[in-house]
Amino acid sequence: MNKNVCGYYRTSSMTNIGKDKDSIKRQKHSVHSFCKSRGWVVVGEFFDKGVSGNLDVLNRPSFVEMLNFCEENGIDTLVFESSNRLSRDLICMETGFQYLTSLGYTLISVENPDTFVENTPTSVLIRQVLGCISQFEKSSLVEKLRVSRERKSLLNKKRGYISRTGKGKVSGVKRLTETQPELTDLIRSYRKKDPRTGRMTSYRKISTLLEENHSLSVSFNSVKRILDDYEMMKREERNRKRRKTTKTETV
Repeated sequence: MNKNVCGYYRTSSMTNIGKDKDSIKRQKHSVHSFCKSRGWVVVGEFFDKGVSGNLDVLNRPSFVEMLNFCEENGIDTLVFESSNRLSRDLICMETGFQYLTSLGYTLISVENPDTFVENTPTSVLIRQVLGCISQFEKSSLVEKLRVSRERKSLLNKKRGYISRTGKGKVSGVKRLTETQPELTDLIRSYRKKDPRTGRMTSYRKISTLLEENHSLSVSFNSVKRILDDYEMMKREERNRKRRKTTKTETV
């Protein structure tokens, strides 16, 4: 007799989401292969995107949606790729397990199918060990990413990719000076000194000229930010060339 179950998937990073990403494909393949080998049918699939493994299960939108679906359809078995899909936090994992089993649910980790089935002292120990390993892996990954970001920041600063704080840019939305160099050139062409007053064209005036002459809606704050970014990039480029020249002369 076929058994109906629900598959649960989770990823904490939004960068792991998309057709070309492996996380969801891997988790689905793992769950479906496991269920197929036992003659189970996955009748519902729920995916928490960008949700931390440290978050309590009842604070995860798709997890709560899955519980409602299970209640309405008489499903009592939840299947996921590994214990860290349920939680990467030891306390959240154990309390989540206790709460869900008290409601009559059976939790199945494909990686270790017996992890959540029994509630013996040995099973509790195994879950806690797995939870500790998961916490260690997460802490180790966070530290590796931090070191990697710092290394990339130093490298990008040397290359001239600078954030507004003056550090090497590592991530975040690209500046308009990077994505729209033509707009930057256009704004710079309007930033001139008035021969009568000796003053530079104001940011508000440039914003108005862009709207009137080119049908471009650019706020005066954006105009200022683009000009500031351009000056910072040029300054850093000059410094980079100066450092390169000094290094060559020293050698």
